[in-house]
Amino acid sequence: MKVLFISTADYKYGAAKTQIDMIIELKNTYGVVPVVLTKKHNAFNDLCDEQGIENYSYWYRDIMAGSAYSSPILNAAKHIVKYLLYLRGALTQRGIMRCGINWDEIEIIHSNHIRIDIGAYISRKTGIRHVWHIKELNQGHVKIVHYKPYCYQYINRNADRFIAVTRQVREYWCRAGLDKGKMEVIYEGVDIDKFIRRKKREDNQLRLVCVGRIEKSKGQLQILQAMVKLPEEARLNVTLDLIGEPYPDYFRQLQSYIKKNAMEDKVRFLGYQNNIPKLLVDYDVGILSSRGDAFGTVVAEYMAAGLLAIATYTELAEHKKTGLRYEFGDIEKLAENIQYAYENKKETDKIAEAGATAIREKYSIEMNAAEVYRLYQNMVS
Repeated sequence: MKVLFISTADYKYGAAKTQIDMIIELKNTYGVVPVVLTKKHNAFNDLCDEQGIENYSYWYRDIMAGSAYSSPILNAAKHIVKYLLYLRGALTQRGIMRCGINWDEIEIIHSNHIRIDIGAYISRKTGIRHVWHIKELNQGHVKIVHYKPYCYQYINRNADRFIAVTRQVREYWCRAGLDKGKMEVIYEGVDIDKFIRRKKREDNQLRLVCVGRIEKSKGQLQILQAMVKLPEEARLNVTLDLIGEPYPDYFRQLQSYIKKNAMEDKVRFLGYQNNIPKLLVDYDVGILSSRGDAFGTVVAEYMAAGLLAIATYTELAEHKKTGLRYEFGDIEKLAENIQYAYENKKETDKIAEAGATAIREKYSIEMNAAEVYRLYQNMVS
């Protein structure tokens, strides 16, 4: 079975990383022959070359986009540019049929994001079945702006199947108007073999980490606010590393807050890092502070590495069983969770161990690939 996988972004982002792990597992275990299409040549293509995977790059448009800037002016400017690119894409996408892919050999098109429609275009032109992978909440993370009129009707018409990465994602998008009969939940998978279990230390330090793009909807400021609320002893011994690319306006806001509250020696910005599995061994607690992530891949990574996960929304972490939970914006509860982790290390070590077990048993890349392959077989039979 030959499948065209359409990637969405650079390999540095979570959606692309989970996709390549899935592709490699499908290739090695089920004999799927992958062909990869990226928007522009990046590290994803280089990794495909290393794995002997046929790959191409061709610019394609977005039919919707989020509003991730703190400034309304910057968001408006972004959407103006994106809309002009969307209009341009109506013309340029026609060239995809001449990009070098042998369309007669492709049995399934697998688009890795709901925001791109080049897979829909190819499917209409060739009659190849199209599956759309949904990896975000509808309006849950940031405000989404649609560029294509009657966007959800268009998506319904041009998909044979949808994959939702959690039950909540399925519910959100079905309420928005996507066809429930085409929607199936397949949880993302984590390549557990990449992760080394964290080092357990006998000191009074609590090392927090938050991985992900630094933007307002990711809630990193709320972690800083929670740290300020900790009792004095905990404040002296709790540190935070922020790993990810920052949006400049939000980055300045965080820096100002850190300076105002004399936290310079407690918070570090490490920028984008491509070796997260190796870095996580140096931390005790991983935090997901987003307004609403679809699956929360980073939570699965924290748990696979043996960290205690403190998270807003995710179906992975069950409060005081496999992680700690709080609602986005509830600074007091977040501070309470951090304080609990600081004061109860034996208990939280047990919670972290239960989380690691849950990832191995329910959210492995092997389980993910098995479900995806089953879906492919149903589509072509």
